[in-house]
Amino acid sequence: MNDIHIGSVIKKKVMENSMTIKEFAERVNCERTTVYDIFERRSIDSELLMKISGILNFDFYNEIYLNKKTNNFSKKVFIAFEIEEKNIDKLGLPGELIKLLTSD
Repeated sequence: MNDIHIGSVIKKKVMENSMTIKEFAERVNCERTTVYDIFERRSIDSELLMKISGILNFDFYNEIYLNKKTNNFSKKVFIAFEIEEKNIDKLGLPGELIKLLTSD
């Protein structure tokens, strides 16, 4: 695994979000001193990291630990539309997905 200093990454994301330490502490539901402690950590509890991911709108697991670029989860858009089954193959979807959509 890469030598990741997660606290530094969290601190950078807090600053990029123009969030004060006080505001971040309130959103994480901790004291400001705990926030400074988080910034010094080389590792972090997964539940806390999930909470911080939501607060900062950044997917730490995929982008930092797995090195996968993802869209920020708050920016995903879901679209629903009706289409006749005979036209599903025209959407350019992967074959496995077409099979799932057309199976009874």
